[in-house]
Amino acid sequence: MSRRVRVLLAAMLSLALVVGGSSAAWALWTASAKATSSTTIGKLAAGIKGAEDMTTTFSSTVSSLTKPLTLMNSQNLRGTTTTSVMVTSDSSSELAQAIDVVAWPVPSTADCTDGAAVGSGSVTGTWASLPSMTSTLAGHTEAVWCTRSTPRASAPASATANVIVTLTTSWGPWVSAPVRGGFYLNTSAATAAAPALTCTDHGGNYVDVTWPASSRPTDTWYGAYVGDTMVGQRSQDYSGAIQLAPTDFPASIPPGTSTVVVKVVDSTGAPTSTVAGSGPVTLFTQNDGAAIRCGA
Repeated sequence: MSRRVRVLLAAMLSLALVVGGSSAAWALWTASAKATSSTTIGKLAAGIKGAEDMTTTFSSTVSSLTKPLTLMNSQNLRGTTTTSVMVTSDSSSELAQAIDVVAWPVPSTADCTDGAAVGSGSVTGTWASLPSMTSTLAGHTEAVWCTRSTPRASAPASATANVIVTLTTSWGPWVSAPVRGGFYLNTSAATAAAPALTCTDHGGNYVDVTWPASSRPTDTWYGAYVGDTMVGQRSQDYSGAIQLAPTDFPASIPPGTSTVVVKVVDSTGAPTSTVAGSGPVTLFTQNDGAAIRCGA
């Protein structure tokens, strides 16, 4: 048999083994296919901690809430967190719209305190509409955002808002399954019962806020507060008035609209639960610098 004929016969035999279903050839092909299809290079997963601690009831003694929210990238791929907020249909969207929120990243939960200054990278809005708290995280790491919630004077009384924060982590075209954290924000009847402050503008330089004081002893002391922070000077004035300038507001209170609550203070200078009045003021910038006006 010539060499040419032997080569031809060998080629025909190899073809017959593959086409005819040789078990060796079939096993080799299927093993390769399975190995390729099962390769995994990484996973994306998200998580939220601390949402339940944000449940509170605002009142004349609880006029602001500062709490940390931890966003987690709990798998091995680097990813970017994206958040959104919503209010459940069986709760008060009007209340969520009347609670101002500022959130900013902090190194740890211990850095999110009532007296903490708002840091760089902050987002502002309400619990009905808050921009995304976005962080880029390596695998198995987390970011802590400090949230500060302050109800406006217009917040409805005896209301509840069930707020849901939804988080996803993305890497290129891949997006993790969404995770959610929820909490309840409530107002008591006493929150809306506080009388409105009378506010008078003075060209952006300062405002005067006044309240009815005739029902209390003339030696009663008052203080104006935004959340737990006192602004301006305490007053022992028979007419019931405090003057507020932009410099009276520390850096921890961001520009924009804040609710000022005037409370009776005790002999040690500490605020009591008695509210003399509340109302909004707005910090803004005009041609000659920082300014303040009455209202939103």
